[in-house]
Amino acid sequence: MSVTTAASHRTEFDATWKSFDGIHGGLAVARMIRTAADATGAIPVAVTAHLDRPVPPGPAEMVVDRTLGGRTISCLVTLTGSGTALVRLARDVGPSTRSTLSVAPAPNDPSTLPRLEIPVDFVPFSQHLDIRPINAARPFAGGDSPEFDVWIRLLDDLEFTTQERSAVLLDALPPGLFATLTRPVAIPTVEFSAHFAPTSPTMSPWHRLRHRTVWATGSLCVDETELFTATGELAAQARQLRRILA
Repeated sequence: MSVTTAASHRTEFDATWKSFDGIHGGLAVARMIRTAADATGAIPVAVTAHLDRPVPPGPAEMVVDRTLGGRTISCLVTLTGSGTALVRLARDVGPSTRSTLSVAPAPNDPSTLPRLEIPVDFVPFSQHLDIRPINAARPFAGGDSPEFDVWIRLLDDLEFTTQERSAVLLDALPPGLFATLTRPVAIPTVEFSAHFAPTSPTMSPWHRLRHRTVWATGSLCVDETELFTATGELAAQARQLRRILA
């Protein structure tokens, strides 16, 4: 096993992708995944990101510490001033041969469902998404269950790889707790972990996203998320540790 430190990489974060205090976390993780893939020439299969501070809009520097070994590669990417991501990559993933998790197609065509309207001045990155709720959960509706079930797609023709798109969509919804609250509360992500599954090619831009809070205290919570293709294949899974700022 050898360790190589690569030169730093520059990127630019558009202000339209701002969330609350900083750039949308899923986009930040997607950029770190891209940096790792570019540095190694391999395919991302998993990522664990620690987001220590909000990512400001504008130019940003990423530094890659690359560890090579066997058929998998571990690549540590530092987003200067904001956090790190440990990206696991493989030279050859191959097609999926076994999956124990899938979802039946939703009963409605997503284009026939009402769109979830999120004020752009409140959450700017929402302008890049089209979200169509499947279940009754809505942010700040004071519901009984902290779980969202939606159709979702990116509105822009952005140059995302499959894994980068999955990272963005996995972090597209608010904390599941928001479905049970009646007013906004800051609940930022501090750790984001995801695994990316190989899927069959599809022409549909839609994905189904199931997202829920699985436990919460007065100061911390954990959300779990599954992303499926339009045909019901598992595309990615994520778990997020969040801080609850009363």
